[in-house]
Amino acid sequence: MQSPPRLILVDLDGTLLGADSRVSDRNAAALTRASLAGARVVVATGRPARLLGPIRGILPLSLVLCYNGAVVLDLVTGEVVQSRLLDGALFVDAVRRLRGDGLEFILAVEGLPEVGSRAEPGFRPGADVPRAELDEIATARIAKGLLRVDAERFADVWHVLDIGYRETLTVTRSGIPGLIEISAAGVSKGTVIDGLAKEWGISRAETIAFGDMPNDLDMLRWAGWSVAMGNAEPEVKLAASEVAVDHDADGVARILERWF
Repeated sequence: MQSPPRLILVDLDGTLLGADSRVSDRNAAALTRASLAGARVVVATGRPARLLGPIRGILPLSLVLCYNGAVVLDLVTGEVVQSRLLDGALFVDAVRRLRGDGLEFILAVEGLPEVGSRAEPGFRPGADVPRAELDEIATARIAKGLLRVDAERFADVWHVLDIGYRETLTVTRSGIPGLIEISAAGVSKGTVIDGLAKEWGISRAETIAFGDMPNDLDMLRWAGWSVAMGNAEPEVKLAASEVAVDHDADGVARILERWF
């Protein structure tokens, strides 16, 4: 990438945030310089809105793609700019079919920011989370469904979802072992940013994206230049234009400092 990027897309966990779940001073400074130079900075994360504390008041941005893009949030006002929600009935149908096949897991759902989360007992040990009831979920629209699966059963659950529901659901995973993330069909960080970039008049060739996990792949493939962190999974490194140092070594800043 020769010219300075006009759009910077950055994942949080394992990418911008260090092992301490904080934005380093160097990463924050690099993104601030980029913003002052005219670049648009957008965070794209699997996190729900309630877990965006590490970037509030620290980064020069307003829009955040939460829940892997299902909700676009104005971080300053708290307004939901747009949402592409998952039909609860589709999610519950998949859950019941999987369990009918003898597959075991614990589920949770994430809603819009004002709704919060629901989970079956044991999904977050020790946490006081309102209980998820399938009949209630089936009549709702949710941002993201989550399945926590034991390691020995993970491949089986993933295979059934990937083969049987690829036309009706988006199935991915991030950095939490044993966790499958489910969104509405066609919802990913990449598809959502594609629409926003067109509104802003910014092309893919003018965009740089940073990520580390499979839920970043669509975004990395969309961007004109893509950067996998040194700690990224192998398939993410293969998909990227280049590989940076680890997230814990200011990998985002070290790349951006070429221009800013």
